Amino acid sequence: MEINNYKKVCEYWRLKALEFDYQERYAALGLPGYNENNLPITYFGVDYEINRTDASISEVKRPEEEVDFYTQSAIYHLFYFSKEAPRNANNFIPLHELRGAAPFSPAFKKSTLIPFAKAFEGKTGQLIDAAEKLGFERLPNSDAGFQAMAFTCMPIRFLFWDGDDELPAQATILFDQKITEFTHEETVIGIGMDLVNRLLDAAGFKRLA
Repeated sequence: MEINNYKKVCEYWRLKALEFDYQERYAALGLPGYNENNLPITYFGVDYEINRTDASISEVKRPEEEVDFYTQSAIYHLFYFSKEAPRNANNFIPLHELRGAAPFSPAFKKSTLIPFAKAFEGKTGQLIDAAEKLGFERLPNSDAGFQAMAFTCMPIRFLFWDGDDELPAQATILFDQKITEFTHEETVIGIGMDLVNRLLDAAGFKRLA
């Protein structure tokens, strides 16, 4: 997608967001901080605000910088696609097992999971440092496993196994079985890719294309 198309999509969702019932959605999603002024929303540990006047999104610490496409999409889609009373199952599964998302799994593996594993192959310590820098919660599974909160209502997990002489490094991202009660299944893919890019940024590595 060209940059201009990204901007058009973001503008489309900004205009739709003018009509959202934020008070109802904040209550349904269990999001903290609802008020009559600018609305706080935390995404992967970074604080953003939704402007109540024009529904634009800005980062609290860097309000002058344009918020990227995937972040805007994740935030707008949370409010638009979430169900009336969404609930997590606390059962984490890979994308190919997620209802409605299986057709996207091969492309997700090729574009996100394999590059993720290759980027941190032989660099488990740097992955751990990056995840801890981002405030993610360490899990006992795998060589480097963590839980990240995309939103306060949306936990996501990743597991990483470093390679050896026989096998290359492997990585997987696990989503709550009921994540599609909170967002669209295609948006889940963007959130997964955003997780990896934030880890790459924190480690000082090149982002996914």
